[in-house]
Amino acid sequence: MTSMTKFIWKKDASAGDIPAYVHYAPAVEDDSKPRPIVLNFHAGGFMAGTTHMTSPVVVAALVELGFIVVLPEYRLCPQVSLRDGPVQDAADSLDWARNELPRLLKETAGVEADSTKVCAMGHSAGGGLALSLGSLPNPPVAIADFYGSKYLRDPFWSKPLPMFAAVPPLDTAFLNKIYDGPQAISSPPMFTPEGKPVLDNPRTATLISALRDGTTYNIIQPDGDLESADPATGFKAKGKAFPPTVFLHGTADIFAPFYLAERAVEELSAQGVEAVLIKADGHGHILERGMQRHDEGFEKYVMPALKFLKERV
Repeated sequence: MTSMTKFIWKKDASAGDIPAYVHYAPAVEDDSKPRPIVLNFHAGGFMAGTTHMTSPVVVAALVELGFIVVLPEYRLCPQVSLRDGPVQDAADSLDWARNELPRLLKETAGVEADSTKVCAMGHSAGGGLALSLGSLPNPPVAIADFYGSKYLRDPFWSKPLPMFAAVPPLDTAFLNKIYDGPQAISSPPMFTPEGKPVLDNPRTATLISALRDGTTYNIIQPDGDLESADPATGFKAKGKAFPPTVFLHGTADIFAPFYLAERAVEELSAQGVEAVLIKADGHGHILERGMQRHDEGFEKYVMPALKFLKERV
């Protein structure tokens, strides 16, 4: 059994209240020690998505392993830059999980959280956010990067994605509506249930157009300073003090190439960091989508990554 409590983890002048959805097993009388925490950041190309996209099977598996699972919404680009929005919010949510969540969870649910045992993980864009926390002065205990964005200067990120080649040019005035209104912290999915691109929403249409053209990072980091938002920048800066990290990546991923995970493991390992690559042969992006808890793929690929975190707290 899993319980969920919604907390407001941050307030923003434009976005308003920014929530986090905290999942945990209810308190029991024989709880002997505080539970570890894991922050889990959602996918969406930094411009779209919501915590509700996160696989409930992954959340339940983390709770089963004894974690308190925190799903924080974060400010979406391009109303704010990647560096000043998602990356900053990821760092702030780590502070909140350590300094505020234990008290709040104790008061509301009687659950003890261990502020000294906080891990981070994320999916796609969220994997990059989790990885960015590794270079902070007080990083997470361990990190799991699921097919995340990194090495943002790699030529891949500025190449058009062939799968969107058939998407027609869209009206600029329509796309620019992404900048209107309050700062966004969530959006509809970028695909319909049938797998078609959602082009009638300025936010998803902007993301799809950017992927089609290879211009995503021009839009979300307009000053061109990708290094300040790239989690890989912190690899050398942090050196062997970078946290133990597991990378889960499918070899057939067309949204984030597998070789970037290989490169990260090679670079971190060379610095003496514990870095592990789980290679999901033949799998694409968001590889856990649709998997159930005891499916072969979940047991073979996803659970080892989650257990990597558990074994380090």
